Formats: sequence, C-alpha cells, structure tokens
Amino acid sequence: MGRRFDGVIFDMDGTVIEPLLDFGAIRAELGIDETDGVLEAIGRMPPQERAAAERTLLDRELSAARRARLMPSAEDVLERIRSAGLKTALLTRNCREAMETVLRRFPRLRFDLSMSREAGPIKPEPDGIVRACETLNIEPRRAACVGDFRYDMVAANTAGCFAVLLAPNRRPDFADLADMVIRDLSELPGVLGL
Repeated sequence: MGRRFDGVIFDMDGTVIEPLLDFGAIRAELGIDETDGVLEAIGRMPPQERAAAERTLLDRELSAARRARLMPSAEDVLERIRSAGLKTALLTRNCREAMETVLRRFPRLRFDLSMSREAGPIKPEPDGIVRACETLNIEPRRAACVGDFRYDMVAANTAGCFAVLLAPNRRPDFADLADMVIRDLSELPGVLGL
C-alpha cells in the first residue's frame, strides 16, 4: 500500500518555533477582548487606531522573530519528511517580514512554499491551505496540517485536510477538532507513516 500523505503544511509560531508572542499581553495593550482574534479585531478598528495597532503588532512580531528558538526536533523532522518525498509548506498568520526573519535564522527550515498573512485570507479561513495544496499539486485529503491553535484545526478541517494538533503542555479545549494530537514534533513522522 502506498503512503497516505503527499504533503505537510506547518504553522510557524508554536509549531516549528517556540511561541514567544504573548497574545494576552498584545490584546491587553491594544484593548482587544480575550475571545477575539488579534488580526480580526485590528481589522475592525477605525483607520488611525488600526494603523497604530498594526505598528505595535509588527514590532512585537519582529521582536519575537529575532529571538525565535526552534521547537525541539523541528529541523530533523522537517528533513525526514522532505527526504521521504513529501512536499512541505509553511503557512502563518504572522507577517511576511517576521516569517522571512525566522527562515533566514534557521536555514535548515526549508519549505517548498511559505506563505504569510499578506498572501490572502488567513486561518481560520481555509484559503491559504487550499492555495498551498494547489501550488504544491496535492489533494487536500492527502495533506496533513500541523498547528498549535484552534484556527489551525478549523482551517484544516474546512479545507478537507488531516489536522494534527501539537499540544506539548496540556490538551486544549479545542483538541477534539484535531484528527491527531501529538505532544512533540518527533511524533509526526510516525503519524505520517514514515
């Protein structure tokens, strides 16, 4: 029997790099309700307030990218997946400049495709995943999406992909949205049948 997956789409923060962005602090600083998405709330702000909030968020994102640390075994797992012939993508709600900073800092994090929020509708919308699958010429049902947040799981489910939740510390309340929950990226090759 052939392999089940042809590609893997990774989230960035909290998935391939440690989560250094403190979204609670960002929400408090910008006056955003804790139940609201930061980008969604900023998008609804009046223009002048939105511009200031976007600058604040950009500063926090770039600072985190410059201090980023890889999740344990991220480089080795990615290399194993690539060596097995699976295509890889990075899809993040983070800005392009922060994403490119991370990729420059860790040259072994090589993806066939990398997309930031500037590429279009962001997770939890499935558009980025669908576009990544089209670009990589893989069917969504043969793609695994790996992330650490509810929006990653919602987007993967809506796109028709296999949703893998990385939950290193505790099982979150949205874990039931995932097809598989792992505690460490080193478990991923086994999930993929590699």
